[in-house]
Amino acid sequence: MSKLPLGLLMLVVALALPFAGSGADSDPDIPPPAKSAGVDLRDPRVIEKGMETLNSTCGGYCHGSAGRGYKGPPLRNRPDLSTDSMIATIKFGRKRSGKLMPAWTGTLSEEDMWTVIAAIVSLRHVDGDGVGQPSPGAH
Repeated sequence: MSKLPLGLLMLVVALALPFAGSGADSDPDIPPPAKSAGVDLRDPRVIEKGMETLNSTCGGYCHGSAGRGYKGPPLRNRPDLSTDSMIATIKFGRKRSGKLMPAWTGTLSEEDMWTVIAAIVSLRHVDGDGVGQPSPGAH
């Protein structure tokens, strides 16, 4: 076996290592479509659909327009909200400190729930009070 190909391979690996795990696709909290009802949480069309659902079902009274908050907590700039906790809360609801979030099982399909999660994830790193557009590298 020639040492040139192995050396070349080692050089390529050495050059690529600093970039491994960087960028939008490295967020370990974003499940692949196989684990999110077939929904790609990084797809801009999914995020847009999720934002429409978020604004129409959750926005008016509770979470405000584009997740800015109203009677319920804001959903913007919330990297502390894991996708696992979001799907559980959306499916089963939550009661805490006299506040109630209704369960959406039976009202929204699991696919629709995941599109809403895609929208919320896209809001993890928004600038200021923007209109729900994620900042570059937001996820």
